[in-house]
Amino acid sequence: MAGLPTTARVVIIGGGVVGASSLYHLAKAGWTDCVLLEKNELTSGSTWHAAGNVPTFSSSWSLMNMQRYSTELYRRLADAVGYPMNYHVTGSLRLAHTAERMQEFQRAKGMGRYQGMDIDVVGLDEIKRRYPFIETHELKGALYDPSDGDIDPAQLTQALAKGARDMGAKIIRFCPVTGVRREKDEWVVETAQGEIRCEIVVNAAGYRAAEVGRMFGRDVPMMVMSHQYILFEEIPELAAWSKEQGKKLPLLRDVDTSYYLRQEKNGMNLGPYERNCRAHWVGHNDPMPDDFSFQLFPDDLDRLEDYLADAVARVPILGTAGLSKVINGPIPYAPDGNPLIGPMPGVPNAFEACVFTFGIAQGGGAGKVVAEWVTEGQTEWDMWSCDPRRFTSFASAPDYCVAKGMEIYGNEYAIQFPRHAWPAGRDRKLSPIYDRIKALGACFDAYNGWERATWY
Repeated sequence: MAGLPTTARVVIIGGGVVGASSLYHLAKAGWTDCVLLEKNELTSGSTWHAAGNVPTFSSSWSLMNMQRYSTELYRRLADAVGYPMNYHVTGSLRLAHTAERMQEFQRAKGMGRYQGMDIDVVGLDEIKRRYPFIETHELKGALYDPSDGDIDPAQLTQALAKGARDMGAKIIRFCPVTGVRREKDEWVVETAQGEIRCEIVVNAAGYRAAEVGRMFGRDVPMMVMSHQYILFEEIPELAAWSKEQGKKLPLLRDVDTSYYLRQEKNGMNLGPYERNCRAHWVGHNDPMPDDFSFQLFPDDLDRLEDYLADAVARVPILGTAGLSKVINGPIPYAPDGNPLIGPMPGVPNAFEACVFTFGIAQGGGAGKVVAEWVTEGQTEWDMWSCDPRRFTSFASAPDYCVAKGMEIYGNEYAIQFPRHAWPAGRDRKLSPIYDRIKALGACFDAYNGWERATWY
């Protein structure tokens, strides 16, 4: 194992997919004097247990750009760095139960086409042709994305790490960061293996980002959810179809019910975003462990019962399969569900690349964005939707983060209607005339925490 250098231009804290991608893209930009510090082994946080789905769909222009870039990077990465990995580009069908959902899909299709993606909105016959095992009751149509697929998260991270190392960047594993301090114009990063001085620090600590943030005097607005997915045993009909067709089924997302269903070898992987969800490590009675590397929460299948029943009605062959394994691991959420990528508010020469709910899908694009921000001071795409400075101090309150995180998780696939006001975490800031305006019949929206009348 390589020893800790005494200096570097950039130090990245966190060895998940986003940290590794940031290191890789910095090295590609010519900044090879960069060091990544990981407290355990690479991928030991949320990356190792991620399902590995790689969609391009988003209702956000910047997120779609990041995800599109990720798919393009992952297609060529194995050859570029000489590290073989499993990346299955299967395409996906995103199902619509309502006319409003079809409208959302048309909007996403327009954004995708403008970015050069071959996204299309299809009818029931085309759904059935692409996915012969499906029942189309209650459906209006679907969004078909030929670039969607799944990748092995550990192989992806190791490929990015190998590419970065080959260009001269360094990765120090089993090297927990214990503190940071500012000396003149430098950061001194304190670790279990000694100290390292650098110009710039990047917090890529995933669900431990708040812990790292506190070392900088920064309250990172985030919380941690448990996300479960179920792996099923082999299904003979699916195995026969795959062998005959020479391919896997498209990834299926029933967004109005709130789950994804993916072919996993010749079995299935079902991942719901349930409304009766659970937050973890909340408050003094449930502290985050000092180390949760490569660990999972206990199974909690009662929460998933209704989603499983719906999936079996939608794809009846799922009902013939035995349950193989349940994965229930921690994933971080910011109060609006978007990651934090950009300058650390109020802290010089420090950046955040953390709190990724969909880190595998966004990791490639995130590394590109971080490298641009660090080396050029600006990004190619407008990244305000992910900029840490979009939140002010009220948003770091733990009860607010938990309320918003649970709301977003339970409505992960919900349509984002213009001017719709989500109810959780409200009444954070009230003006002196709030009660008088309310008595006049005002209906409020939250703007940076302030309750402001938008109509009467």
